[in-house]
Parts: sequence; C-alpha cells; structure tokens
Amino acid sequence: MASAIRFQEVINNNGTALTGNTLRVTAISSDHFKWAYSGSGTNRYVEFYDEQIGAERVATITTGSYAALTGTSGTLTQVTSSVSGVGKQDAPVSGVSTATGTFIVNIENIAVAYLTDAGSSNVEYVFNGKKYDFAITSTPTALSTVATTNNAVKTLCVAFPLTFISNNRVLNASASGAAGCIFSFKNLKSAGIIADDRRFIDAGVTGVVSEIYLDTPDNLVLASTTALTTIVPGF
Repeated sequence: MASAIRFQEVINNNGTALTGNTLRVTAISSDHFKWAYSGSGTNRYVEFYDEQIGAERVATITTGSYAALTGTSGTLTQVTSSVSGVGKQDAPVSGVSTATGTFIVNIENIAVAYLTDAGSSNVEYVFNGKKYDFAITSTPTALSTVATTNNAVKTLCVAFPLTFISNNRVLNASASGAAGCIFSFKNLKSAGIIADDRRFIDAGVTGVVSEIYLDTPDNLVLASTTALTTIVPGF
C-alpha cells in the first residue's frame, strides 16, 4: 500500500528566495509522511518520520517539490482547513479552528472522516500511533474519490451513511447523508453484521446494523444501517 515520496530538501535555508542553498533529494515511504504545509514567503515544509534518526522532524523543501507532492501515486492530496463545529484544532495550519488554510495530507492516515452540518468533514488522522483531529472543507465523498481513482490499491472505503461512532454516540443529522462517512482500510481491524442490538435499538435504530472496528488510539467503532457489502466491497 505504501508508495515512495520524493522531495528536494533545503539544507541551509536562507529564508528568502531559496537561492544559494544546498539541496538534497530525499525519498521516504508514504507510511512515514505526516503532512506538508506552506510557511511565509517561499518556505514550504514537510513533517515526516525520519528512519535515520528514529524520530519525527520537519524539513524545509522547495516550492516545486511541494507542488509535486499531490501527484504522488494518489496517496497525497491537498485539503483546506475550515472552522470546526467541535473545536478541533490539531491541524498543521495556524488558527485552523477559526481561519482557513491549505495543507497536504496522506489519505492513508485518515482513520475516519464524517460529514458535518456545514457540509465539510471532521477528520480523525492517525500518524505514528498518535491521533490528530481537525476539520476540512472536503466531503467524505471527495476524499474517497481521490483515493479510488488514483490508487491501484484502494485505501479508503466508499462514503456511507453513518449512524453511530464509538458505540452508541449519535452524530449530527448530516452525518447520515449519502456522503456521511469514510474510513481507511489501513485502520480496519474487523467488521461484521449484527441484528437487533440493544445499544442501537435504545437509540432508535432497529434491524441489521453494520459494525466496523478500527485500529486507532481510541479504538473507534462505527455503525451504519448501510449493508456491509457496500461499505467493504467483497465482504
């Protein structure tokens, strides 16, 4: 599922036009790519896990390398942060909870994204065992399309109406729309079909329910009345 990501790292950044700097071509696995974003002027940054030092670090890269990142085998895509209705503020863009900014994410790290009342997405993003929460303007359907049309290996499921997240906590009404939710197959722990579960009946949903367990730091459980064969093709 992983692909190679290549960029030109600026070694001795002079902070201006990036002229007269030493450049080093660096290649990493997409598994080690956290996210990338713009700074002031021509400064562009990538955050990633560096195998050589055994820790995460930030690299300054050229503008050309930054622009090329979203063409990396469909693994990476640029998203726009938005005002979040649930106070999520962990995105790498300054003031993400109150302002708009763009950054590049690895769609394989999107554990789950679900529709908000405003038509954007709340995202749970998992990298290197740590969970990040932020809101973006892309819908779950848009994110799923990015993954399925550009990748030979399907990394995200289809968008489906989501009724529950984390057992019986009901999401807002918009989350049950056609573009309600997606999750990454990278984080799929198990999935099954359960009928007439008391947890869901008490919350007003009866009949057969699809349950999806995700391998995330908070061990998310998703539930939907959509058939599991739609959510996980070939089930």
